[in-house]
Amino acid sequence: MDCEVRTDAQEALHDDKFGKAPACQLLNRVTVKGPGDATARAFSDYQVDVHQADLSEGVSLTTLTG
Repeated sequence: MDCEVRTDAQEALHDDKFGKAPACQLLNRVTVKGPGDATARAFSDYQVDVHQADLSEGVSLTTLTG
């Protein structure tokens, strides 16, 4: 069985150790859409979108690849 490993991720960084935005506000920026009526067999079967505009002041979004 072949498995796909996803090696990129996104990280929200705050310039304050206590954060600049509640986690729920950051998580609400992420939407995931499945393959409809088909059965998902891999992560690539999903469409993941992150709304990056209008972040709170002091918050940055970084895409990590590896």
